[in-house]
Parts: sequence; structure tokens; C-alpha cells
Amino acid sequence: MRKRRLFGLLLLAPLGLLAGCGGPLTLSFAPNWFYNNTIESLGGTNEQLEYEVSFTPSGIEGTSVSYDKGTYVTTLSAESIAQGEKTVLAYRYHTELNISGKYTNGELESDTFEDSMISTVWFTKAEDGLRPIKSEKTVHSTVPFTENGSNDWVSAYEFSYTFTYDEGLENADYTLDITAPASQKKQESGRIELDFGETFIDNEEIVMALRGLSLSASTTSIPFFTIDPQTRQTVKIGYSVEAQNVAIPAFTCNGELIEGNIDAVQVSCAYSTANPGPTRRFLYAARTENSKKYRSVLLRFENPIMNSLGTMTYTLKSATFGD
Repeated sequence: MRKRRLFGLLLLAPLGLLAGCGGPLTLSFAPNWFYNNTIESLGGTNEQLEYEVSFTPSGIEGTSVSYDKGTYVTTLSAESIAQGEKTVLAYRYHTELNISGKYTNGELESDTFEDSMISTVWFTKAEDGLRPIKSEKTVHSTVPFTENGSNDWVSAYEFSYTFTYDEGLENADYTLDITAPASQKKQESGRIELDFGETFIDNEEIVMALRGLSLSASTTSIPFFTIDPQTRQTVKIGYSVEAQNVAIPAFTCNGELIEGNIDAVQVSCAYSTANPGPTRRFLYAARTENSKKYRSVLLRFENPIMNSLGTMTYTLKSATFGD
């Protein structure tokens, strides 16, 4: 198996394509994660969202994978972080995915494995463009890959990476550390130039950036840029928006049970590259005068996994807002 394909792994499916075009335009964001999104006070930021993760297999022949129910927990808070020679107060967005599963191929069946993915990203206030300061990600995944000299047909794949941005958002320094399997071990570091006039968002804060937009069926799709962690290159991201009124699985919002239909917006989001991969779909609560309490929360998102083996669906079960 080629390194590029292995690095993609199952839990880290990239975005697909829905790109816009035109001259340089920048996005405006609002702190929609607050009840009152006209006042942005980082000091009071305290949010935790809990999701149930389910898996729908694609049914393709050959190697297949099945996952048990998993958990995905996100927290949004404020934290002081070094930026260059000074210290700034920034948003801290932390996510943790934990899920177990197994592979089958004909009569072969792997042992049950435990996979995880942890990320943290720090970024500025919405009024300052949610400009990234630093991001970190650690992944432990299991892939159908045979090491030389091994009788196992699945292998653990582990890596971590960090992106650190300068204050002017002109450069990003990165480190990549692949620790398993043994044949793929490598360490890499470098600098990526970010010299362009359009909006730039770190890959780990895309969910928050979309939440910070004024989303409706009439939303004009202004693309933004990010770094593709697989290639360490800047890529453009486009999106489309569809207004919906959907029946949602019950969840709690600050202890209150929410069930039935809710106004929502679905955002289909994708890389604009020659090999864009599958499209991710995010369903956010629509922000209206009567739905401020939902704070534009992400209700559900669908993430196709690599090699067309199926789709993971993350469904909100609990939302706790501290503002």
C-alpha cells in the first residue's frame, strides 16, 4: 500500500469538491455559539457537545469494516496561548473521537480494535476572522495493511502533527511524526507560505468557522483556504447551503429535552483539488429569533471514510452551554 493512501486512513477522510471561483473575497464571522451573538466575551466561553457515532457500511465486496457505537466530544473554551513573543487570549476548540470495530475479508476476521482521534486548535475571536494560532492532532487508527514479516493483515497506524501560525498569517510551521507501523515511521517538519488575501481557516476549526457564518438558503458561497494535512499544501474549500426543517433524534440542551422538528441548514463542504475525496455534510441548527438557545449548534454530520467502505454519522445527544 502506498504511503499517501495509508496516511489518508479511515478516520481522516478528506473533504470533497464544491468550489466557488472569482476574485479575492473574505468571510465575516459572528460568535453564533453564544446566545447573544452581538457580544463576544471569550472569558465566559464554556461549551461541551456530546455526539453518538454510528457507521453505515457501503456493502462493497472484499475487505469491509464494522464499527460499534462510538463517542465524539467537543469542548469550546478560552485559553491564553503564546503567539510569537506575546501571549493572547484565544478560543480553544478540543475534540475527541473514540470508537471500536473490526475488519472482515471473506472468512478472515480481525480482532476488535480501538481507534481514537484527538485534536485541539486555538484561534482568534470572530471579529478578528477566527484566524488560527496553533493546531494539534493525534490519531490512532487501524488499517488493512500487512507489515513485512508479519502474519497480521491489519495494522495500527499512529501519527501526530502540529501547525503553528505567525501573527501575520503569512507562514505556518508544521511537524509530522508517524510512529506506526514500523515500515512507515517518519518525522518531517517544514514551513508553508500563506501569502494570499482570502480567508484562511485551520483544518481543525472548519466546523466552528461554518457555524460562525450567517447560513441560509440565500447564503453566497465565498470559498476559503486551509492546509490539507495529508499533502501539507494550501487548498481552497467551497460549500453549498440548503435550508431544511428536519425531524431530529432527541437531545438535551442545557438539561432540556429537545425532540421533534427543528429548522436547520445543511452545509455540503469540500476541497477544491484534483482528487477531492468525498463530500462532508454538516447539519446546523438555523439561527432565528426563536432559536437562539440552540446557538447554531452542529446537530449532525456525515463523514465518508476512506476507500469507500462506508459513512460515519455523528448525531448530537447533549449540548451544554455556559454563557
